[in-house]
Parts: sequence; structure tokens; C-alpha cells
Amino acid sequence: MNQPSNVHEQDTKNIFITLKILILFFCVTPVTQVYFSANSDEQLITFNLAKTIFFFGIISIVSLFWFVINYKFKYKRLRAVIELAVMMGIGVLCYLFTGLAQSAYKFVFVLIVTIYTMELGMRIGMLLSSLSGVLILVGDFLTATEPRSACFQADFMLIATFFLASYIVGFYVEKDRQLIATLKESANRDALTGLFNHRYFHQYLRRLVSERHAEPQFLFMADIDYFKVYNDTLGHPKGDRVLKDIAALSTEVFGDGLVARYGGEEFAFVLSAKNVAEACAIANLLRERVLAHHFEGEELMPGHRLTISIGVAERKATGDTVADWIARADNALYKAKSFRKNRVELYTSVYDRFDNLDQINDNERIISIKTLLSVIDARDRYTYNHTDRVVHYCETFSKYAKLSEEQSRKLLYSAYLHDIGKINVPKETLITEKRLTEKQWEEMRKHPADGAEIVRKIKDFEEVADIVQQHHERYDGTGYPNKKAGEDIHPLARILTLADSFDAMTAKRPYQKVKTYEEAIEEIRRCAGTQFDPELSELFIRAIQETYF
Repeated sequence: MNQPSNVHEQDTKNIFITLKILILFFCVTPVTQVYFSANSDEQLITFNLAKTIFFFGIISIVSLFWFVINYKFKYKRLRAVIELAVMMGIGVLCYLFTGLAQSAYKFVFVLIVTIYTMELGMRIGMLLSSLSGVLILVGDFLTATEPRSACFQADFMLIATFFLASYIVGFYVEKDRQLIATLKESANRDALTGLFNHRYFHQYLRRLVSERHAEPQFLFMADIDYFKVYNDTLGHPKGDRVLKDIAALSTEVFGDGLVARYGGEEFAFVLSAKNVAEACAIANLLRERVLAHHFEGEELMPGHRLTISIGVAERKATGDTVADWIARADNALYKAKSFRKNRVELYTSVYDRFDNLDQINDNERIISIKTLLSVIDARDRYTYNHTDRVVHYCETFSKYAKLSEEQSRKLLYSAYLHDIGKINVPKETLITEKRLTEKQWEEMRKHPADGAEIVRKIKDFEEVADIVQQHHERYDGTGYPNKKAGEDIHPLARILTLADSFDAMTAKRPYQKVKTYEEAIEEIRRCAGTQFDPELSELFIRAIQETYF
């Protein structure tokens, strides 16, 4: 992975630019001295004003060129070649204009060799030393006056200085770069797993969202299921071994993608993929690899296996932020953990599903529903997430039972809106972590009727309103608000009751122990004929078992 630019690197770049501009000023000065020859003070006053302007014009043009090529030119290698050619060219001009073998400015090449050895390394320094040495020796051969041997002797010493400077400076530059690379690598890596750490992960995402990519980008958030139980049962050394093994499996599966330890038992991956299907297939491959891998003591875990859950979120084409992208992947991971774990879940928004759900394409109706859901989301996040899961269970049942398109659409609309009446319930009642008082239960029991009243105001939603109103009725007639029983309860309301109750039993609540899927299924069977429709109960159970077991 490429390291992101930082403040230190930018400061170093600025220092090199400043030094190069100073060398250019120095080189251009002797080049222009030929224009400043004057025979008298009068000539100096009257003639050299224009030449002074010309001189500073050259300096300004060269400096501007240097600034543009260093800050605006995108192609780094070509920029370096052009930059070296220009700098050496100006050095050669300086050498030519000041008399070749008689020049007092041969040491300009020492400056050029030193600055580029510092910036680009020993190999470039040696190359520039060789070029500079050849140029000086050719100049000596062509223009040196007697005795030539003294001129050559002095210049051989100067050329040796070029190579000595490039070697010494280059040696320490390479050592410094190796040290910096080691420190960067250490700062960006997790000490236990060797993966990139949380800090580097965020740096990488910040850079990624600022760039355009041809292929879709996907973020994967993974969490080891029941890892705390494993650690508490077998100890932290065994837990560390699990983290290392999963890190190795993740690196194998995600290849060139970013693989990071997000924190604790969570991992994060970033990868380009052709489409959603390919991204989910890669995530499933990792899930299966972890499932097939033997971890010491995993037989003591729930389900007798150590597994992971993975949430997948695609980067939006425009306007996406790091925080939003992570939040979507986290949401998908939460859903995977909620749906019995050992799953891969793709992020889908409650709002996004409406695009494919409504065949009539009634924008006014869709806007009304989305607005109501936004109010619920703002007031009570638990109810919003509960709604999303109930929709998912209803969708699972609808596909398994092969409901008609019309019936499926009505069921899903009802699932979206079944708790909309909670808008009228006081917020402190919705978010309390204590058991509800009788007065609070009275307020809560009003939400099916209140929800139905709200839904009836949406065009052509009368039947959906009836389903919403009846989703807390019981098959034996002891439910609310109207104590309907048996076949008098709308059939889709009886399905919605199953999905709603199943999620209430399996989702975490402050005042209620969470049931496993197996325990919730047994509870549905126990209450079939009293709370639930007996036939639909078995059908719902089979749909859940086929999907999640």
C-alpha cells in the first residue's frame, strides 16, 4: 500500500524546492554577467537598468517554471527527468558562460550533485557526478591553456569531490530512509497480527474517498462471533492465536486489498470488485474459510464452532464521506450479528428498498412513508432497527411461501409502517431501559390504532392500515386493540405478528433476556393456536430454518 502524504513529507519537499530555487539564482547570476559589462559609471547607470530588469525576468521565469513543475506536474518520473535536465542544462550554461576550463563556477556541479543525492538517492548522485565530471574534462581538453596538467589535476580532485559527496550523502540518506520506512511501518501496523492498524485504516479511507476509481469500492467490517466467550473460557493467549489465524486467512482471501485490524475482535477490509455479487462472494469465501478452520477449544463455543460475521457496504459514487461509509458497513455488520451470526450482510437502507418495491411509482406516497420513517429514526433508533429486521423476516417469509407480488408488497409496506404509531408515544417511554409501568404500557398499546390512523392518510393504503392496526391481535382473541380472533385477523397481519414477535424475542433489549433462534422457534410453537396462527407458525419456522440454519 502507498503511504499517505503527511506534514513532515510536505515540509521536506518545500525545503528541497527552496534549495533548488537558490541554486538556480546562483547559476543564473554568472550566466547573465556577460550582459553587465560596462566601461564607465555613466554606462552602468544608463545602460544596465534594462539589463537588470532582463536579469530579474530570467530569474522569475525560471523560478516560476520550477514551482509549476514541482507542484502542478502530475507525472513524477517525467517531472524528475525534466527537472534534472533543466538543472544540468543551467549548470552547463553557467560553466560555458564563465570560461569552461577557466571557470571559477565549476563547484556549481557540487551543489547540484549534493541536492539531488539528498532527494533522489545515491544512484542519481553517482550518475550526475559522472556527467559533471565528463563535461568538465571535455571543457578542460578543449579550452585549457598551458600547463594543462595543472588544470586537469585540479579538476580531477574536484570530480573526486563529486563522487565522495554523492557517496557520503547518499549513504546517510539511504540509512535515514530505511529508518523512516521502519518507523512508518511500525506506526501503521498492529503489533499482534501484523495487519494495518485502526489509524492507518482511517488514513487510507480518507485518501480513497478523495480519489476516483474505475471499479466500485467496497468496505467490509468483520467481527468474530462470541469472541469474549472464547477469551473468558480459554484465556487471552488462545484468543491472540485466533486473531493471528483469522488475520492470515483474511490476507489470503483479500489479496491486494487493504486488510486491517479495526480493534479488539473486529477487522476491516477494503477491496475493488466488479459488482456487489463479487464483493459478497469474497466476503462469503472468508466466512467459509474461518468456519472450516480448526481453532483450539472451539467445541466449547455456542454451536461448537468459531465463526465470523461480515457487513459489506459499497462506496457511493459521489459525496461519500469516511464516516458515512464506515457507518453503513457497521450497520450491515450489526444486521449480520442480529441474524444469528456467521453471516454476510450487504448494507441496504430502509429507504433504498422502496425504489424496487413500489410498482405504481407514486412519488408522493413514497415521500410520505420515508418522512414517517425518518421521524421514527430521529426519535428512537431501536424501533428503526427493529423495523428493518422485521421487514427482512417478512421478506424471507414472502419468498419462502411464494406470496403473490401484490401480497408481498402489502406485507412489506405493513412491516415498514407497523410501528409508525410510536410517533405519539413519549420518547422517555420508548428509550427507557427499565420495565414499563402499567401507565407506560397503556401508552404503548395505543400505537397500532394510532399507526393505522396515520397510514390511512396515505393514498390507497386502507388495507395496509388494517394490517398495521391488527399486528398485535392474538389468534385466541386476547390481543389489542380490538380483540379480534382467528380468521377475523387479516392473514398478512398474522404473518407480521410472527415476524414482529420473533425479532422481539431474538433482539437485545435492556429489560429482557435475548433468546436464541432455537429458543424463539420453540416459543412460537408453544404459542401456536393462542398468540399465533398455527399453520402460518409452522410455515414461518420452516422459512427461518431454511434461511438461517
